Amino acid sequence: MGQMTHESDPVLLDTSVWIHVFQGKAHRMVAVVRGLLNEDRVLTCGPVIFEIKRGLRPPERKKILPLFDAVTRLSFDETLWDAAGDLDASLRKSGITIPPMDIMIAQVCLHHDVSLLTLDAHFSSIRGLRLFQSGEVLSSIAGKY
Repeated sequence: MGQMTHESDPVLLDTSVWIHVFQGKAHRMVAVVRGLLNEDRVLTCGPVIFEIKRGLRPPERKKILPLFDAVTRLSFDETLWDAAGDLDASLRKSGITIPPMDIMIAQVCLHHDVSLLTLDAHFSSIRGLRLFQSGEVLSSIAGKY
């Protein structure tokens, strides 16, 4: 099951959080992300960038993609593909099915030993994955998502 993180640790933001923030759906989530950005704690990775790019229309691309140039991108090398496959197989054997891109995002966090901020509950099924918690903000938003 997921573990909690410390107040100064870097945090990888899942696609679900970015989408929420870009759409302005939750002011409290925007405030949490803004705080993390101001503290230079936000991380990203290739699978998150892939998911973001898939959903952006051309006008949005020009406005949103440059924001990611200021965020540290964690590497995803060949060994992580193998580890992600093993993680997925292990979860499926236990009856847990998680979208493949989310498996890769979780594997990046596990490999780099960083926390994940997400609105997707299925990440809590991944043993050893640290989930960022920000008080009641996440639970109040996740219930509406």
